[in-house]
Amino acid sequence: RYFLSCCDSNLLGKRFTEGKACLRVTESFYKGEICSLDEAAKIIKNHMGRCDSIQIIGECIINRLDAAGIISKECAKVVKNVPHIMFVRF
Repeated sequence: RYFLSCCDSNLLGKRFTEGKACLRVTESFYKGEICSLDEAAKIIKNHMGRCDSIQIIGECIINRLDAAGIISKECAKVVKNVPHIMFVRF
């Protein structure tokens, strides 16, 4: 199995709750290699085809991926003004 997670660095360690929805941006899951938005977009684009799951949290990275035509920010769910997108391959 191949998983990829990416978030805006300012969200690491934070929790967002709205109604029944809760986003936990834990360092144990999301902290890894820190890179620029362009580098993150390239990594995600190059690995999308082989990932079983991709989780993306944050306005900056989602806007960058949208601008590159990799994803549509219109697909994002929003919790406490924080957009997130999750892909799962079955």
